[in-house]
Amino acid sequence: MKTRLRAMSALIVLACAAGATHAIAAETPLPAGVVAVVNGVPIPQSQFDAVLKATGQPDTPALRAQVKRDLIVKQLLAQAADKANYGSRPEVLGAVKRVRDDAATDLYVRDALRPQPVTDAQVKARYDAIVAAAGQFEYRAEVIAVGDAAKANAAQAQLKQGVAFADVAKAFNTTPNGGVAQWVSLKTPLAQGNTGGLPLPLAQTIASMQAGATTGPIQVGNAYVIVKLDEKRKTVVPTFEQAKGVLRQQLDAQATERALGTLVDKLASQAKIEQ
Repeated sequence: MKTRLRAMSALIVLACAAGATHAIAAETPLPAGVVAVVNGVPIPQSQFDAVLKATGQPDTPALRAQVKRDLIVKQLLAQAADKANYGSRPEVLGAVKRVRDDAATDLYVRDALRPQPVTDAQVKARYDAIVAAAGQFEYRAEVIAVGDAAKANAAQAQLKQGVAFADVAKAFNTTPNGGVAQWVSLKTPLAQGNTGGLPLPLAQTIASMQAGATTGPIQVGNAYVIVKLDEKRKTVVPTFEQAKGVLRQQLDAQATERALGTLVDKLASQAKIEQ
């Protein structure tokens, strides 16, 4: 059904692009705030302005004419569909209900959420925690992670033959990002839970390497990992003034998420849910 509706939408777009409307000059001036009237149904200036802005294109007479033509064509088709009672078809009613439910839900959540305001002190505390956890250096390392020692040795053999690390990583890697290098800040001495999201043995290996070096395989849990350290640089910490805007946005988002969780839990506790 969704595919069929998308196909119909595409046809409407084509009709708007290709179809010239048989417009006539209004016998009387159009009402204020109206750009056209189709069989007595006005097309508001506000709708025209919104569509024009949504194009993202420079405002030109040609674009304005195209937007007006598109709106007229859509209104003609909408009236024809309404006259043929398509509005009562189940797929249309279902689509209308989904749009209505989504809009109503968004408005309800906006009005019902009561997130705790983020204070300046919380933003500063978050900044201080990040600075305290940051290491003196940042490392950009590539990894080849495989599931057994035999594959690790095979990958190592190819590296010794001069095959590029990236090519070997693509051939052997089991990591989600294919071993692509990413920057990570490591504070030494390393401790579990403060390793930039890396397993402790891997973080320890990276922190001990010189830029350009390759080492491994090392065993990390059930995996065998070969590491290449591409770059090492001193950590650059932004000032509080530079970082506070982004940090506040993050804390606001977290507060909203917590408030949404509280709201959902409250609604669930008052509801009868059968699965």
